[in-house]
Amino acid sequence: MLDVLKTTAYVVKNSRFVGINRDKINELAENWKRGKIVIPQWNLNYHFFDNSENTCQYLFILDSINFCFWAKSESEKWGVWHKNKKIGGYNAFAFCLKKAFERGVSFEKIGFNEFKNIFEGENNLPLIKQRFAILKNDLKILNQKYRGKFSYLIQKSNFDASVILSKLIEGFSSFRDEARYFGKKIAFYKRAQILIGDLYSAFQGTGWGNLKNLDRLTVFADYKLPQILREYGILVYNKDLSEKIDKKNPILAGSPEEVEIRANTVWAGEMIRRALKERKINLLSIEIDWILWEKSHQKRLKFRPHHLTKTIFY
Repeated sequence: MLDVLKTTAYVVKNSRFVGINRDKINELAENWKRGKIVIPQWNLNYHFFDNSENTCQYLFILDSINFCFWAKSESEKWGVWHKNKKIGGYNAFAFCLKKAFERGVSFEKIGFNEFKNIFEGENNLPLIKQRFAILKNDLKILNQKYRGKFSYLIQKSNFDASVILSKLIEGFSSFRDEARYFGKKIAFYKRAQILIGDLYSAFQGTGWGNLKNLDRLTVFADYKLPQILREYGILVYNKDLSEKIDKKNPILAGSPEEVEIRANTVWAGEMIRRALKERKINLLSIEIDWILWEKSHQKRLKFRPHHLTKTIFY
């Protein structure tokens, strides 16, 4: 996982569109030190969990196709209804998969129309064809290499987070979340890392979630983390990039702007971790991610838009 920190450090050092305000990092660390830090727990309302290998399989499928839920306007957003309440985005996605698992849907044999029906709701789930193609390919590879079970991959990795990560990014192209920044390869591995984090969180660090080397993971470079880090004044965008994002103009995947947003997000998370450690608060990077992600969804707070990038990687 040093590849993620090492390669993104090059981007941070050479960024033209995005910067990090270290004073604001220290300010956040002081605020967290004075307040009560609550690490979000695995949400069983939206996620499938039966404390078995089946949950491992659910998580593999979930994070194989866990990407891109945004729409330019509220009226265009995909969502589903549950208990007279509309849920959208990732929570709706996780919930739909949960219901499918509870019904015993065979994702290995599923056809496109049945797959599409799992996510039937208001508007259409974005990139549905890409999700289906990725899922079928990932399950095919899982069948060829790991007896069709993500739990077997975990066992073959000796419950080591860094080995699981290596097997995911080397064996499954959809998890190989890499970009080019002026000719240099930059590693993010967002969905591969989040799958490992979800495994740890769902099982509360026991059983299938009893993993080694979790401290080697970084925060997950997505949409919501840079959004809240910008609100905190930690991420600073130049005028042109600020205007693009605030006007909801798309940011091209792999563009210097997009790579800089993600790389600076990774390092902002690492700097927060170090600042907290200096204050005798020891959190994993993935726990810092969960806290920030939860805060970014607080309805009472009005945030500026997050960047809009069409991608399968987050």
